[in-house]
Amino acid sequence: MALTEDPRPLIHFTPQNGWMNDPNGPWFDEKEQLWHLYFQYTPNDTTGSSDLHWGHATSTDLSTWVDHGVAIAPEEKGQGIFSGSVVVDHNNTSGFFDDDIDPRQRVVALYTLNSKDAQTQEVAYSIDGGYSFTKYEANPVLDVNSKQFRDPKVFWHEPSNHWVMVLAKSQEYKIQIFGSTDLKNWVLHSNFSAGLYGFQYECPGLFELPIEGEDKKKWVMLLAINPGMPLGGSANQYFIGDFDGYRFIPDDSQTRIHDHGKDFYAFQSFSDAPLEDGVLGVAWASNWQYAKHVPTKEWRGSTGIVRNHTLARMPANPESDLLTLVQKPVIGSSVKAERLVEEKNLTLSSSDPISAKANKTGVFDIELTFTVSAEKKVSKVINISILSNSHNGTKEEITLGYDANVEAFYVDRGIDNKFNKNPFFTDKISAFVEPLKTDKDSNKTFNLRAIVDKNLLEVFLNDGSSTITNTFFMSEGSLPESVVLSASTDDTYVVDFAVDELSLRH
Repeated sequence: MALTEDPRPLIHFTPQNGWMNDPNGPWFDEKEQLWHLYFQYTPNDTTGSSDLHWGHATSTDLSTWVDHGVAIAPEEKGQGIFSGSVVVDHNNTSGFFDDDIDPRQRVVALYTLNSKDAQTQEVAYSIDGGYSFTKYEANPVLDVNSKQFRDPKVFWHEPSNHWVMVLAKSQEYKIQIFGSTDLKNWVLHSNFSAGLYGFQYECPGLFELPIEGEDKKKWVMLLAINPGMPLGGSANQYFIGDFDGYRFIPDDSQTRIHDHGKDFYAFQSFSDAPLEDGVLGVAWASNWQYAKHVPTKEWRGSTGIVRNHTLARMPANPESDLLTLVQKPVIGSSVKAERLVEEKNLTLSSSDPISAKANKTGVFDIELTFTVSAEKKVSKVINISILSNSHNGTKEEITLGYDANVEAFYVDRGIDNKFNKNPFFTDKISAFVEPLKTDKDSNKTFNLRAIVDKNLLEVFLNDGSSTITNTFFMSEGSLPESVVLSASTDDTYVVDFAVDELSLRH
């Protein structure tokens, strides 16, 4: 079977047509055992230039999605249904639902209505399980006479017995925390402001997470910055602390970066997800510096892979551990893995790389654990090359690896084609992480997992304690076909190396 030339990612959501950016209101329907995802959507253009709607998709396993088109549309030209969230109003606190609507499907959306003169918060409800919505007749439910007031994230806080809304007073650098008992009437309780400012705050989130290996939980405040992040353009930062239903108090002044790549923004956590430990969430896999110019055709924009989040104490340096978000990719039951190569406990020679080749999907799951000798430090101790099929007589390549000389992982997506000459499409990214373990002889062990999906690369370093998400765009007709592991010295010890080709079950 020949490698398909379709550049559309296989296990990430993309709209069938049109433009998408932020994910909105993801939730789980317990009755139907179905995941729902909404997203910023313009169905009739691929640059987000027309009025924004909420698109809608569903999935049984978080890997393959059915696109249902528009869920919520603006009523007037020049308006936009901006980002927001969805909650399940089990106890009908809003009064929107009759008794014949199953409590597990009492779906309420809260979103920002963007118009020329204001950004206001509105409510809509669904009586068909989230496929269509009726707008509340007394909208808006929150109006503070501002043009920069958006992106409500809402959840039920059981200890204080009320709904909580966090949203951005964007250009005042405030995350405002409101409370409500009915999803209609809201009271401001506090403001939060910290970290990198950039141009403005957007897309906040707030959720509680367990700490791995401890009988404790902490709250995480997430907020997005665009533009003005250090790598350029848009990215997410987070803070760890305590929340009492009214005020978030961070444990420290540390600004932590959610993902070290350039294509991970506007993260949203799933409501009503059936998890005992952790929080599931999804982000937009692009960057506002170049999102409108990426070389796809009838569609533009995709999500990152759904990730499970927990907290863990990870080494920041030899003397300090820090609480850190740990992220693990979710691969659903619709995805089939075919093992292409597996090697264990070998010393990798600089003259004898390990190759894995496939010619079906352009989608790979790569896992590597390796040990760096303390005796010798040279550049690019270990390198993974992801090579395209041969197209017009050439192969294109992206790489990731670890450089022991600077003690950092890197991703290089530099490809010599027209799009990659975009000056904002930064080709080289790095991330520093402390080793997972260091033995008595000071040899250091690291691991990584990399998901490659046609034009998306997501790298999870050291059990997911640091991540790098980057899109990449090979020339038309070229897609990833092979993976090569190589070393610059003859004493790199590979504990485990495995490559699976991923495809969909039929």
